[in-house]
Amino acid sequence: MKAPETPANEPDRLLALQNTNLLDTPPEERFDRLTRMAKLAFSVPIALVSLVDEKRQWFKSCQGLDARQTSRDISFCGHAILGQQLFIIEDTHLDSRFSDNPLVIGPPYIRFYAGAPLHNHEGYRLGTLCIIGTIPKSLDSAQQELLQELARCVENEINDFEARKSRREQLEKTQILSTLNRLSVDASGSLEQKITMALDLGREHLELETGIVSEINDDTYTVRWFRAPETSVLATGLSMPVAQTYCSLMLEKRDHLAISHMATSEYCNQPCYAEQGLESYIAAPIEFDGKVFGTLNFSSVSPRTTPFTDLDRLFVLGLAQWVAALIQQHAHEDTLKKLSVNVPGMLYQFQRYQDGRSRFPYSSEGIYDIYGVSPDAVEKDASPAFDAIHPDDVAYVAESIRQSEESLSLWESQYRVKGAGEDWKWVEGRATPERRPDDSVVWHGFIANIDEKKRTQLALQESEQQLRAFFELSPIGILLTDFYSGRNRDANAALLDCTGYSHSEFMELEYWDVTPPGYETQKQQAAADLKEHGRYGPFEQELRRRDGSLVPVLLQGVLIESVSGEPLIWSLVKDISERRRTEKLKNEFISTVSHELRTPLTSIVGSLDLVASGVAGPVPDKAREMLAIASRNGRQLTYLINDLLDIDKLAEGKMSFQLNPTSLRQILQQAAEENQPLGDRRDISIHLGPVPDTIAIRVDSRRMAQALNNLLSNAIKFSEEGNIVDLFATEKDGLVTIFVRDYGEGIPEKFHEQVFDKFAQADGSATRSKGGTGLGLAITRELITRMDGSVGFSSSEGEGSTFWISLESDVA
Repeated sequence: MKAPETPANEPDRLLALQNTNLLDTPPEERFDRLTRMAKLAFSVPIALVSLVDEKRQWFKSCQGLDARQTSRDISFCGHAILGQQLFIIEDTHLDSRFSDNPLVIGPPYIRFYAGAPLHNHEGYRLGTLCIIGTIPKSLDSAQQELLQELARCVENEINDFEARKSRREQLEKTQILSTLNRLSVDASGSLEQKITMALDLGREHLELETGIVSEINDDTYTVRWFRAPETSVLATGLSMPVAQTYCSLMLEKRDHLAISHMATSEYCNQPCYAEQGLESYIAAPIEFDGKVFGTLNFSSVSPRTTPFTDLDRLFVLGLAQWVAALIQQHAHEDTLKKLSVNVPGMLYQFQRYQDGRSRFPYSSEGIYDIYGVSPDAVEKDASPAFDAIHPDDVAYVAESIRQSEESLSLWESQYRVKGAGEDWKWVEGRATPERRPDDSVVWHGFIANIDEKKRTQLALQESEQQLRAFFELSPIGILLTDFYSGRNRDANAALLDCTGYSHSEFMELEYWDVTPPGYETQKQQAAADLKEHGRYGPFEQELRRRDGSLVPVLLQGVLIESVSGEPLIWSLVKDISERRRTEKLKNEFISTVSHELRTPLTSIVGSLDLVASGVAGPVPDKAREMLAIASRNGRQLTYLINDLLDIDKLAEGKMSFQLNPTSLRQILQQAAEENQPLGDRRDISIHLGPVPDTIAIRVDSRRMAQALNNLLSNAIKFSEEGNIVDLFATEKDGLVTIFVRDYGEGIPEKFHEQVFDKFAQADGSATRSKGGTGLGLAITRELITRMDGSVGFSSSEGEGSTFWISLESDVA
């Protein structure tokens, strides 16, 4: 068996077939008359008017066959429409194309077939007038001419029907356009009046008694507007489950729905029919903003005398779209009105004509808060609004409008206005222009009150100008950098003078462009401090100037956050070249003087002690007292000179250290024994806490003893007579901490930051009475630091002080 081929013009042919509106329609006498004639004329059992659609051949008229259609794949007519001439198979058993066809080897057992193609008025072959026999047969030329003549009669009926249908459709289209035109022309008034008019026109056009616009929310159907006979039980707001309405059928279909006679339709068993009993029904969805609002439907309890046509469906769809546009516009206007009431300011349309006239076609009630006028006052003439603008700003606003009109670009402006009895206030406007067909321009936008924000902004600008002046006039360098990239953001004149760069040059530099090698550790520590504490420094380093020379600076900074949330660093960069020169001179002076004084001073103190001992003869008591004072002061001066020399050695790195593992207990016991005689003079005991023999620390024993002696002598010095000083140690996770605690007067809080500075003394008068050089703690810190340790303290006034030394433990 060979299936028929597809004509080259198949899509157009199928469209032409659809346009006949013959497919799936009831039998008609005008076609049946011709098939009966063919059956009698050719003495065959079967005569058909066959229309070939996409997948089947369907019989508009059928004589001698019960079936109304067969598959196109096994059809004879599918082959017949491929050519212009008659298609004749005298004996199917002898034709390989059909010998095994199901219609040949099975009912109706076709042995003979002759088909004449049927053409529409455009020449498309839509089907055939065919005759079929169960025995082989041939047709002479007269019989062939007769079959073709009968086919032309069928064609006349097809094309005459199309002509009548075309004229009817044209009339219906004219009626539809007239109806819709009436809606466009007469649709004035409220939303309810407009929709009522649409429902009445729909009922009139479709000849149905009831029209409804419904709203569907979830599974609930609600009547929003309706037109019906007075006897109807419908009411606005009537709600029912969607499943009980014919609309449920439309929603399942997801398209419009038309039922001419419910009792004979495929929907006759639906619950909604039993519930409402409507016989004719046509509906289309009302959709906008991408959602189904509800339905437009027309119905009657009586069936239609004629089926709904495609134009009826088109009419309802068009009317539904018109109603949807109405409801959407009303919803948007209602939303706009509700929003505009709550918008701080005014929403508006501003229109300017070529002759210079201007007006506000629309303005929300907020216009009163901006310009002090009502929407009606500026609907025809915008002058009252412009009269409220500050005289100094009118020209600027007018020019900004002109530029926006000329380029059709976004209009933005800030200016001052004043309503009746009000002070001047700042407002901000923004609007998008649109050119109209009459060459006028309409702006759509808003104007808001920004008075508080604007005044704050102006105050900030003034403050920023002042800060900028301080920034530029500061004698200390100031630098702003990006935290993550390290990119320079700004630098003041002092920093530029210090480094020798211009502002643009410095902005192109990075950290290591101006920092010599060797400061990696400090940079990492600064970054860690910024992340943990939000600030870094102060610490000293050098900067490389533009000419390559180095300048010492003191750095410290703080982490801030920009308005956009970016982390930035403000840094103070202080040139300490002068301070370094001063310190160098001071250290050289102290070193020189100390060396020059120590030898003669030692000799003087020794001579005084000898004279006081009577070596040179008896010494009167009065003179002995004076010699004792001179000797004591001489020794104090010796201590000062020795401390100065130690500080000098530490500062210049000339003091050597021999680090070896040493028993912690031995170090502490030795320190307690050496300093107890000092305590005995003031009746103060040094209490040594228990220390395991297994703990050791890696230190220079002599330097460690010097550091402990400084702490213990201070503790004894500032303790009350008869009190105690605690000396103890702890070890945890490989870290040994030695504590020296006294119960004296404590250190004032304001002095805490200076405790380890050179020559620092909390109270000059008090400390002078107790003796001391002010260098002991500074020396202690330097000694412990050189032994890879750290020092610190805690103190409260009136409760004493605790100093500590932390060092890594070692194996004993």
